[in-house]
Amino acid sequence: MIKLKKLIHNNISECVVASTIVDGIAVLAKNRDRGYDAKVKIVHELIDGIEVVYLHDELTDWSEGLNEFGVGIINASLTVGFDEKEGDMAKQKLDKGKAPKVSHDGLKIRTALSKKNLIETMRSIISFAGDDSKSVGIKGHTIVATPKQAFAIEMTSKDVPVIKKLDRDSASVRTNHGIEYPKAGYGGGVKRDSSVSRQSIAEDELKNAKSPDDVLDILAKQYTKDPFMNPYRRDNEHDMQTTAQIMYNLNDLEFHLRWDVDHSTYGGVVNLLPKKYEPKIKIFVGKTT
Repeated sequence: MIKLKKLIHNNISECVVASTIVDGIAVLAKNRDRGYDAKVKIVHELIDGIEVVYLHDELTDWSEGLNEFGVGIINASLTVGFDEKEGDMAKQKLDKGKAPKVSHDGLKIRTALSKKNLIETMRSIISFAGDDSKSVGIKGHTIVATPKQAFAIEMTSKDVPVIKKLDRDSASVRTNHGIEYPKAGYGGGVKRDSSVSRQSIAEDELKNAKSPDDVLDILAKQYTKDPFMNPYRRDNEHDMQTTAQIMYNLNDLEFHLRWDVDHSTYGGVVNLLPKKYEPKIKIFVGKTT
């Protein structure tokens, strides 16, 4: 059980998300940072007849993953104000004995993963409201990709979505400050410095990846003395640590999870596929410390 005192701290989705081509393979990767010890599982199921695999956060209902057509989705938050209240909302629900699921974007991402191609997926990302009629689309930095193409979508509650096709010749990284909308996300202070540092380090170091297996290793290393400035953030004074790494090999339909043994609990794979169904997506699970 997640301790309530952990949820008093800001529940911010401070993450590093990256799109890159390594040895001809299209890869999406993410370091997922949280202000609490995350309880996660992998779900393998059919949504509207489409095979999907996604990481699921049992506290907030957050989800992200890939589908059988090699469409993958990862996201980093820019809605800092809401995310800072999200932890308190989760705590209040726990106090009342209710399931503390506060992320509407989990359903939105699962719905987008049920689409067969990039056009349908991006249309869903920017227009689907789900059970949150006041908030249409997935906010923040969303990277959606297939083996052939990748796009970054930047969207906030105040700004229309900007869709940018990504250069596949180099790694594209997003963290928690706005690119198209400079005032979005962290605008100053040490958290802005961390966001810029994590993006810069990840972009530079991912150039050294020789195979898809190198990507998570590179994103797990420590490059500066201050742990808060690294793409993979271990214990630091701001109480925001990396709880898991995920990576999708979009060509070979592989979902990779590495969960941090100090800051997360892994609940295994929930297989909801029909009996005798032959899965197309392969799952690999490891640990980090």
